[in-house]
Amino acid sequence: MRIYRLIAAVIVAAAVYPVFAQTMSASARLPGGKSAAVNAVKPAEGAAYIEIALPSGMQKLDGLGDRFMPLRSGGKETTVVTADLNKDGIDEIVVRGQVTSTEGAILVFKWDAARNEFLPVDITNDSGDKKPFLFADNGSIVSIEKNIIEVRLTRVDQSGRRAEVTERYRWDGDGLKYFEDH
Repeated sequence: MRIYRLIAAVIVAAAVYPVFAQTMSASARLPGGKSAAVNAVKPAEGAAYIEIALPSGMQKLDGLGDRFMPLRSGGKETTVVTADLNKDGIDEIVVRGQVTSTEGAILVFKWDAARNEFLPVDITNDSGDKKPFLFADNGSIVSIEKNIIEVRLTRVDQSGRRAEVTERYRWDGDGLKYFEDH
């Protein structure tokens, strides 16, 4: 009888406290009609990382934070998105990792034909700062749709007033750049 209670408790806990999947896969389009399997991995110990099975071998992208944070794309929630953000026919890889208890970082990786690997791209924020990542509150909703990255967040001004804001980023030359909010 105890075993049934234990199983019931685990099922109830899983239903009440859903755990966001920390290991997911996607496929990225490469030049020449090839593709690469992209795996988002969060081991039991250590930081989250991406493994990419390229035709020439494995590439590992690490330093992505303590765990993956959700991204939305195509009406689904996932840990890794592959999308052709710059419209060149080759997919970019988008991930979001938790770096502190309140902040996460959005990272975008672009195929570099000369090096035959994915490299981080610069993202220019609304202040004009260019970095290989974009900070976003852990409570923000990040979506990738129609070659645009949207970050929905809550801003609080000096008087304590809260406002819901959506920031949008699109491809601009060699990276992503903030272009509007509302």
